[in-house]
Parts: sequence; C-alpha cells; structure tokens
Amino acid sequence: MAEEKKAGAGTPLGKPGGLYDSVKLTRRGANTLAAVSLGLLVLVFVLVIAFGRSGIPVDFDPNGGTDVPGLKLTYGDTLPEVADPTREGYVFTGWYRDPACSDSWDMAEPVTDSLTLYAGWEPAA
Repeated sequence: MAEEKKAGAGTPLGKPGGLYDSVKLTRRGANTLAAVSLGLLVLVFVLVIAFGRSGIPVDFDPNGGTDVPGLKLTYGDTLPEVADPTREGYVFTGWYRDPACSDSWDMAEPVTDSLTLYAGWEPAA
C-alpha cells in the first residue's frame, strides 16, 4: 500500500495554511498586518528624516568675551567659520574643548556629539 500524504505535510509548521494558521490569522489579515507594519515603518523613517535633522548642538563659551551664537550641525559635519569673539585687553587664541583651554579644537574635525567649545585668551601685549 502506498503511504498517504498527510494534509499540509509540505507546508511550514506541517499545517494546511502553514504559518498563517499557527498565528490564527487569515491570509487577508496577515497581509493587512504586513501592509500596516510597512506603512508605520515608512512613516517613522520620514519623521526621522524630517525632524531628526534638528542637529547636534554646538555651544560656544566666550570666557568673558563677546557672545558667539550656538549652532546645530548634522552628524559628521565640520564647524563652519564662526566670528571670533572679542575681549578688551586680550587676544583670542582659538577654541578649546575644555574650560582650562588646554585641548584645542581642530576645526576640520567632524562633529559627532554635542559639544561646548571654550574661547582661549591671552593678555594683549
């Protein structure tokens, strides 16, 4: 006698309808779920692109000099030219990563995280 094939033996999970039956969804319901999930994924992607570009904040602490407005940059951008602050009786020496002005900032370095830069000064001669 030839062996009879069990119904659904060749389908996933060995059931007629396969995966759809195992999660108690009709094919139409599963397709709707997939379409809604894809739509939500696209919506999240669009929102991230549209509103996620608010940028990485870069603040400038003038250390007693004139104010320099902060910026918001996209990840990996370099700082654009900013106006040097001025301070009576001092010469501006550049921007530094630390308040002690011992670690200078390389303007060609890409910005990858929020940042506060501190103005360095030396007394005018």
